[in-house]
Amino acid sequence: MRFLKKYRLAIIVVFLLCARLFHMGETIDTPHAWRQYDTKQYIDAYYHENVSFLEPAVCWMGGHKTLALEFPLPEFLAAQLYKIFGPQLWVSRTFFLLFFLISVVFLYKSLKLVFSDIIPEISVLIYGLMPLSLYFSRAIHIDFFVFAFVFAMLYYSMLAIRNEKFWQLFIALICATIAFLVKAPYVFYFSLPILMFAIHEGKFNWFIKRSILFAVPVLLLWKWTSYTKALNLEVPDWSFVPNFNNFTEMWYWYFGTWDQRTNLTNWSTIGGRILWEVLGYTGSILMVIGLVFTPKNRQFYWTLTLFFGTAIYGLIFFNLNLIHNYYQLPFTVCCALIMALGIQWIVNYISKNSKTRMIIIVVILGSVAFEGIQYAESNYYNRNEGMEHIAEQIRIHTKQEDLIIVSFGGLSPQCPLLLQPAGRYGWSVPIHDITPKLIFDLWKTGDANKLAVVYNGYFEGEFKVFFEAMKNKIGIPLNNNGQVLYICDLNF
Repeated sequence: MRFLKKYRLAIIVVFLLCARLFHMGETIDTPHAWRQYDTKQYIDAYYHENVSFLEPAVCWMGGHKTLALEFPLPEFLAAQLYKIFGPQLWVSRTFFLLFFLISVVFLYKSLKLVFSDIIPEISVLIYGLMPLSLYFSRAIHIDFFVFAFVFAMLYYSMLAIRNEKFWQLFIALICATIAFLVKAPYVFYFSLPILMFAIHEGKFNWFIKRSILFAVPVLLLWKWTSYTKALNLEVPDWSFVPNFNNFTEMWYWYFGTWDQRTNLTNWSTIGGRILWEVLGYTGSILMVIGLVFTPKNRQFYWTLTLFFGTAIYGLIFFNLNLIHNYYQLPFTVCCALIMALGIQWIVNYISKNSKTRMIIIVVILGSVAFEGIQYAESNYYNRNEGMEHIAEQIRIHTKQEDLIIVSFGGLSPQCPLLLQPAGRYGWSVPIHDITPKLIFDLWKTGDANKLAVVYNGYFEGEFKVFFEAMKNKIGIPLNNNGQVLYICDLNF
């Protein structure tokens, strides 16, 4: 038992690492393969093409390539590891998994400053065993890179407040700056639990006088967004492609509309994800117990501040939360903590015997772990082998320097699902939008020289006449349902 107490954090970290080792493969899986391919594209372009750090490349902007949104530090760092270990997917997975484990360490250390009992251990275990955490912590995905710096900011901010040490606050500032530049929505609301901690410590005035320092990441983010807007304005005008976006006006993408927030279906969508991909049955019960029965002390109010801060984040960035399930990742933190409070209340209520209490904790955590792993295994880690096969055929039948117009089903103009695994640049156009005129315009204004279209059967009407006029035409049957990949050179 003495060994377990001394090395409890290391044991937790190793356990959470082992829970992920079975999904470190060399293929991108779902959900959100498209987001992972975009991240992989940034990494690949840094490594293979040596593009400028401040000019990252996407694969679906034709030969222009350059498009910047979030500060690309994690992708750039991952590319540097490629130079040591080679451009393998496991290298990227390991890089992002490492930052997940760092986030566990700093979350634990932060909670230890607030809670004196076993709450931090239970909280980080639950945090690491929730379905969203299990999946995205080993995905080619930047969010846990951000959380590592967010929790480091939280820890060093609270440590600085307790010790009144400026150098610790300066470390918090550095961590806040990195996290804010990469993904600001995940950072700002942690100011509330930090302020609550300062109040509880009686150091509010000390912290407030120095908090002006945290204007630095805000100013740097403003500078970065101004730069990205100017950079993205250089994207050629391909507005004739339906739903084309050069990502210079991002207000709606982040915040959405007020009408979205008054639609009960939208709330049901987000609530359903939190229920199944964060909490599960056991977690939902523990959440209620934690919120209702936990003694209303300083620790509870600090937890409540974190919970309300996360809710504010969800309300402000509603559109992001509605579209993508990974934007519910911030809820894993506050929910895990409240669930831990629920477990503590249960064991305190049932027994004062230490062995009995430990058995109860293990049983409840076992239930949480089983539900989280079972949900993740049933709903995540799936490969789209059909898409992979199409991309492979495009790679085989085209050249590295080709600029390809790809069209398959409803894949949008911002979709990397065919171009990135094929290792090609070009444009993605939904099948219902592609026309001979649109293809001609991309050939004329973007130097497109190849077309790759997935179609059921053979073309008809105007498109048939157009395709048959092209050079080097091939048709590759994809399955027994009549689906064919047609590839040709553009000849105008």
